[in-house]
Amino acid sequence: MTPEVRPGSEDSVKHNRLQYESSPYLLQHAGNPVDWYPWSEEAFEKARREDKPVFLSIGYSSCHWCHVMEEESFSQAGVAELLNASFIPVKVDREERPDVDQAYIAMSQRMTGSAGWPLNVIATPEGWPFYIGTYIPKESRPGMIGMIDLLPAVAGYWVDGNKRDELLESAKKIVDATQAMLTPEREGTFAPEVHARAVKELADAYDSVNGGFGVAPKFPTPTRLAYLLRSWRETGDTASLEMITVTLDHMRHGGIYDHVGSGFHRYSVDQSWSVPHFEKMLYDQAQLAEVYVDAYLATGNQAYADTARDVLNYVLQRLTGPNGAFYGTEDADSAGKEGVYYLWSGRQLASVLSEIELSVLLTAAGIMRDDTTGDEARFVLGLVNGTETVAAELEMSEQQVETNLRSALTRLREERLKREPPGLDDKISADWNGLAIAAFAKAGRALGAPDLIAAAERAAAFVLKELVSEEGRLLHSYRDGEASVPGMLEDYAFMVYGLLELYQASHQYTYLQSAVKLNADMLSLFWDQDKGGFFQTGSDAEQLVVRIKPSFDGALPSGNSAASMNCARIARLTSDPEMDEVVDRLFASLSVLVDRSPSLYTHLLLGHRLRYGDVFVTIVVGEADGEDTKALLNVLDGVYAPANLVVYVPTGEAHDDLLQMVPVARNHSLLDGHAGAYVCDREMCASPTSNPEELRALLLR
Repeated sequence: MTPEVRPGSEDSVKHNRLQYESSPYLLQHAGNPVDWYPWSEEAFEKARREDKPVFLSIGYSSCHWCHVMEEESFSQAGVAELLNASFIPVKVDREERPDVDQAYIAMSQRMTGSAGWPLNVIATPEGWPFYIGTYIPKESRPGMIGMIDLLPAVAGYWVDGNKRDELLESAKKIVDATQAMLTPEREGTFAPEVHARAVKELADAYDSVNGGFGVAPKFPTPTRLAYLLRSWRETGDTASLEMITVTLDHMRHGGIYDHVGSGFHRYSVDQSWSVPHFEKMLYDQAQLAEVYVDAYLATGNQAYADTARDVLNYVLQRLTGPNGAFYGTEDADSAGKEGVYYLWSGRQLASVLSEIELSVLLTAAGIMRDDTTGDEARFVLGLVNGTETVAAELEMSEQQVETNLRSALTRLREERLKREPPGLDDKISADWNGLAIAAFAKAGRALGAPDLIAAAERAAAFVLKELVSEEGRLLHSYRDGEASVPGMLEDYAFMVYGLLELYQASHQYTYLQSAVKLNADMLSLFWDQDKGGFFQTGSDAEQLVVRIKPSFDGALPSGNSAASMNCARIARLTSDPEMDEVVDRLFASLSVLVDRSPSLYTHLLLGHRLRYGDVFVTIVVGEADGEDTKALLNVLDGVYAPANLVVYVPTGEAHDDLLQMVPVARNHSLLDGHAGAYVCDREMCASPTSNPEELRALLLR
């Protein structure tokens, strides 16, 4: 048990209980005068014993408004006195405990229609919420109650018997309504027009001027882009392709992209991708790199390949530990201010760059955002004008523009390295590492970059060794030599996805073997035997107030969406009918939700296409170092064929385990002494070929 630090003791002057935690976010609050508990039975037991409500605050280390609230309220003695006197304060890192976070996010959405971070919840000692809000200022403002007014009011309600009954009844209604919302009563099938409706809904929300969907704040939503690209591949709908390319182009040129150091910021506060919210998340880098890779394969546009490579280079430089695993986030704040690491004044630019470099940069940037006023105005750098436009404007050659722009960005990068960097959350989570492993593996294949595949292998090796318990249970989070928290659905589903992509890239059977085993463990731990679909938490996990069954695809694919993709692919590879049955029941359990608004479930619909569309397994048989083998594998790596799975069977090597697991790969041989490719649609295979161009035609038919 965590050692207890009493408020008012010598230790509590500097630290509360959070000093014993490993989470960077919790450690940021370890010096608060608030008597914080981490999420624990100890905290809720004390709430029951002292008959006090729980004040639960959920955030994460790179959350700007979490920092604001910490400084404005939780660091202040007056607020701390109110919290410590009448509540049991509990602080949660949403990245360390996504199960807790998602349970209360779901209840917030049911109660208020929205949610966000910091998420502040006042709940019964059993964890049932009766107040939920996001950022709460210290002092009340018009239309927004402050902490110093809210806390005494709630405390008064709690000690008043009649008022407490109202709070308890409200909490019961919230929990019951949320659980009912999460578990639809009836099952069904997806309507025949579900894919057409999804595309139409996305088209209706599409911003044809700036790309992306909806208005500010604008998020990248890579799951939507991946779905539209697959839809274009299936239907030839050029409007879907345009939505993708316009969005990718505008994001890459706007301020949401870090043109000096690479990587995408989390979202844009405006509609034109100009001014970002500056934090950088591993999961955004991973998913966007994948989308840019797929767009490169689909269109041949080299700029998309370059963007993917630059983003993954950023991950290697800033978000990769010495053990090869990937860290979670870079903060939006540095030196106590949001975005200051990334902003430039006119005076700073002029002091760093030559006159011609400055002229080229400003012309390429177009209009930059004025962050303050006067001579020291701060700007977010975008590069909205292309080389040809800048060359015409400045009467220079395109080569001169490119040379000066490169040198300008190099100088700014060197200058920026002298600044205090943003904070780094160096937690390693299985789920986000799974997404990154997939991105590195896929990019390594498509770009002919073995170093990227090697990076994916290092991360996979770390997770499979250090984030697995002695009993073989996947764990969620790792930091400072310790892994903790039982893995959740997303940990299993995203790691299975990463391992399947790594198998495609490396052709190492052990990755496929690990993926199939983790997928089987996922079924055992998370599957809902009664109603189908997967719960977020395992049957062996702590029981929360509500048990989430994630379905909505937001900034990340839902666990059920990723699981549907994995099971559909494993069904094709292993010829296991049980996997098809799992996917069928999963879709049936979520069909009511999907029917309401298909565009909210785009990754799930990708799984639907894999289950019921044409899915190919291409078997390549050939010598490991043979040029003819390499030529066939290069074709498979270099085309956008999302419904194709690759199995490489090397000649002259023992591969009985592989053939036992993948029956469709059996009984294939060389063709007249040359490497051969067999493109198989379920149980039927096309005529084999040794000709790379014939193979390409088969894949693109």
